[in-house]
Amino acid sequence: MPELSSKEQRTSTSSAPAAHHVSAASEHSHNDVDVLFEQWQEKEAHVDLSDLRWSDIVVFAIFWALFAVVFLQFWTRYVLNDSLGWTEEIARYLLVLVTFVGSITAMRKGSHIAVEALLIFLPRKVKHATLVMVDGLVALFCGAMAWYAYQLGALAPGYMVSIDIPKAYLYWAVSAALAGMTIHAALRFARRLRGRGADTPHGLILD
Repeated sequence: MPELSSKEQRTSTSSAPAAHHVSAASEHSHNDVDVLFEQWQEKEAHVDLSDLRWSDIVVFAIFWALFAVVFLQFWTRYVLNDSLGWTEEIARYLLVLVTFVGSITAMRKGSHIAVEALLIFLPRKVKHATLVMVDGLVALFCGAMAWYAYQLGALAPGYMVSIDIPKAYLYWAVSAALAGMTIHAALRFARRLRGRGADTPHGLILD
């Protein structure tokens, strides 16, 4: 076999630590991701019910009503071969209510989906000002949507197809849910403006 020159030997020797350093850095980064993922799994597996309030009972009641209606629809269609026509429409409306009424709890707990990756790179004062502005815009947006939903309810024609209930009730229920979201968003805005709210992300960030 041909012998390597002294220059080639020096190049091979010097490249070995660099390759080892890159491999070690890659392994360290992989371990960090694994640790973050394990923390996320542990957090998702733990259901914290300590901060539930009486107002959260409403969304639980609607959810179980939705479950009962969907089960009844499945049973009558696929077991009895005689589907109840009203179950499909009512299930659709109950799903809308679960979404909006559940959003009140999410707004109170600050668990709505948000893009927070850039916040960790901002200075403390800039981060605080950004979060104050975002909270104010969220409160204004929810308040405007609550008013528009109320107006749509006043203009909604007729009744539901399967049962004699005015469609306006659904719009007004959504308007009430948006009003609840507005209250919690405004309270968070006030706390943040006074410096009583923590300027930290609500959850783990996996990049």
